[in-house]
Amino acid sequence: MGASQRLEVLVSERCDSYKRVFSALIAEEQVLQELYSPIKQRLESAQGTLNKLSFSVARTVDIEAWSAEGESLLNLSKKGPFRGRGTLREKVLESLNTPWLCGDDETVLAALREFIKNYHEQLVEHAPVATSDLAEYRRWTKRLAQWLYGTDHISVRYAINYDGVEIQKLSPGTRGIVLLLLYLSLDAKDSRPLIIDQPEENLDPKSIYNDLVPLFMAAKSTRQVIMVTHNANLVVNTDADQIIIAECGPHGNGQLPPITYLSGGLEDRLIRERVCEILEGGETAFKERARRLRVRLSR
Repeated sequence: MGASQRLEVLVSERCDSYKRVFSALIAEEQVLQELYSPIKQRLESAQGTLNKLSFSVARTVDIEAWSAEGESLLNLSKKGPFRGRGTLREKVLESLNTPWLCGDDETVLAALREFIKNYHEQLVEHAPVATSDLAEYRRWTKRLAQWLYGTDHISVRYAINYDGVEIQKLSPGTRGIVLLLLYLSLDAKDSRPLIIDQPEENLDPKSIYNDLVPLFMAAKSTRQVIMVTHNANLVVNTDADQIIIAECGPHGNGQLPPITYLSGGLEDRLIRERVCEILEGGETAFKERARRLRVRLSR
């Protein structure tokens, strides 16, 4: 077998490997789509705030990393189509970005072959080593081929989105709402008791009322909800059936502080007074909430 034939075999093997990698990526993408399909359908059929939640599964391409690696193999000071930083990236965006993002394995391979056909000679012209230095030039061409057929810059990722924004990009407070919304929506048919510790952390009062209160009101109709909170708005607006107020006493010398508990409903005057002490707006705000919720207050 001559040198040209061996080269053809090597190129064919690289193309087959490249295609298999993309077949695996596409298969992974499809599996994730199927896996999260029931959740996606449930969220799409939800009303109100829950309707803002969605799942996305997509390929991601790090054009910057792939282009930077390619430029590191070239002499960018030579005259030619790849002179200067950024020119390679422009060619990649024009030729490969769309197939990488949404093409099937055949489409991606065809796009890469076309890219190599159009630019291989120009890439060679920008070689940082002389062709007369056979050993070094051979090492460079091998690295160039490894870069061209590399796929480390492409991956499949899934994300939780809230109102079109990925959860990682949200503020801590909004991210807390999203995770709680997601849990409550997925766990909606569960009748087991639900215990939640301080759901109001990092949330502003508007977020608490608009997003959390309706969900807790819906959850308490099918299950017992036990919530630990410092926020009296949650206690009152969710029309809590039983309130337990915990109070920590002074520390004794070398001893743990005593903790006392007071329990009762919102109709109880003593409970109401204690709730009003920490509720924004005090007793006036409480009475307004009580009127809206039709809570009957004892004297």
